[in-house]
Amino acid sequence: MPKSYSELLPSVERRLSAWISLLDKRPSTEPQRTRPTITISRRFGCEAFPLCERLKVLLDEATGESWNIFDKALLERVSQDEHLSMDLLEDLGGPSRAADAIGSLFSRHVSHDEAFRRLARHMVLIARAGNALIVGRGGAVITANLRNCYHFRLDASVQFCVTAIMRRHEVSEKEAAAMLRDYDKMREAFIEDRLHASVRDLAHYHMVFNRDRSGIEEIARSILTFVAASWEDRSYFKSVIPAAGA
Repeated sequence: MPKSYSELLPSVERRLSAWISLLDKRPSTEPQRTRPTITISRRFGCEAFPLCERLKVLLDEATGESWNIFDKALLERVSQDEHLSMDLLEDLGGPSRAADAIGSLFSRHVSHDEAFRRLARHMVLIARAGNALIVGRGGAVITANLRNCYHFRLDASVQFCVTAIMRRHEVSEKEAAAMLRDYDKMREAFIEDRLHASVRDLAHYHMVFNRDRSGIEEIARSILTFVAASWEDRSYFKSVIPAAGA
């Protein structure tokens, strides 16, 4: 039987609690320090979550601070809990400045797309707070105007994706191919319909990685190196991560 989405990812509640704990540890008297956020766009089957797990480890070590992974499940959980997330993010995220970038997302009118607008609103606040790895949901497009954000995309051949889906979801090759076709279509339509942008447009990203030719470790270290080299506050990255096998 195929594994469900929730079975493949760490507990949403556990990750939400960890994130809340991290924000609570930031003293209110601490000078406002901008921290980077990374968004990961991917073709279905490119294994973005394992990449983020490895990247989180490297970033934790390099910065001496904890990072958190925001995938679909966690973003939706945060956006559902308005009181909790807004209280935590109001000061850290700078909602008034975020509103300047996405003013249309603060509509009072409740419509069929309100759920996505709320999710996008919280995504911007999370991105502004920093130390976040945001997976999918049009993150690169939604946070495009935030200067602390870096955007990367994973792509791969049909065969690579089908093989990865077969392994991860424990399905047949035929089922995996159907899942890839359906998910790709749904994801692209979702973003294009709501954000009027294509996730395949390379203009959204700082770098694009081919999973057929690059492994998780190489991609994670490449992203870390790129962000560390271009981040304006050089003191934020406290250590240099040695190359794999060094």
